[in-house]
Amino acid sequence: MRMPRLLAVTTFVAASLTPALARPAAAPAANPATVLVTATVGESAKAEMPQALWRKIVANYVDVRSPVFDGETTLADDARCRAAHAVYAVLATFDRAPRLPGVAQETDRAYGIARFTVRNCLSGETLPVKTVNLESDPVSEASRGDFEPNAERTWERSVTAALARQPLVKPLSRIVNVYNGTVLIERGPAFAVSQVLRGVADNAGASRPPFELIVTSTTGKYIEAVIIGRGDPRPGDYVEAAP
Repeated sequence: MRMPRLLAVTTFVAASLTPALARPAAAPAANPATVLVTATVGESAKAEMPQALWRKIVANYVDVRSPVFDGETTLADDARCRAAHAVYAVLATFDRAPRLPGVAQETDRAYGIARFTVRNCLSGETLPVKTVNLESDPVSEASRGDFEPNAERTWERSVTAALARQPLVKPLSRIVNVYNGTVLIERGPAFAVSQVLRGVADNAGASRPPFELIVTSTTGKYIEAVIIGRGDPRPGDYVEAAP
């Protein structure tokens, strides 16, 4: 009769100590808001880069769980942002780069230009266009002039590698957890220690009472920050760098 009681006491003590010994895991943000992506391929490049492949590459580059693609050809305006309930929008274009006299280019490769424009749908701010020059893997004689059936082999590896070297700056990042006054935030390429961040929207992309954070650590999987003054940041909230 004594063993069940001892087991119950042991279980209670272990449960009581666990929160103090283990750091809480990052809670997934509920009700993810939308990132609206427009991905286009120029007329001169359609024989080389299929639309489906370019969308796949862009989706990986934007690095959000479920980007929403639209069928337009221009960067989303306020109306399209609102209709999609988007927090930010991306225009990604792929065009063929012309062979220019005096510029070193391999005859067995294809060349392209990717351009990315990012719009903060909450503030309306548009970031400067990011341009990335692209070079394909070598094109075999058998497939020369017939890019599309071999587009994955020709473009996917080289383009993905080139884009990975130049991360896309996102206008907003999300809070993934809050514990004991510390706020865990998705990594952002522009965030630095002592930088001030401000809350701009809740997890559905709607405006919410303002709060400010200051970054304390950029090591590890997440950015860490603490609350400045009053504020009630919650998992899923969006933050941006304060001006």
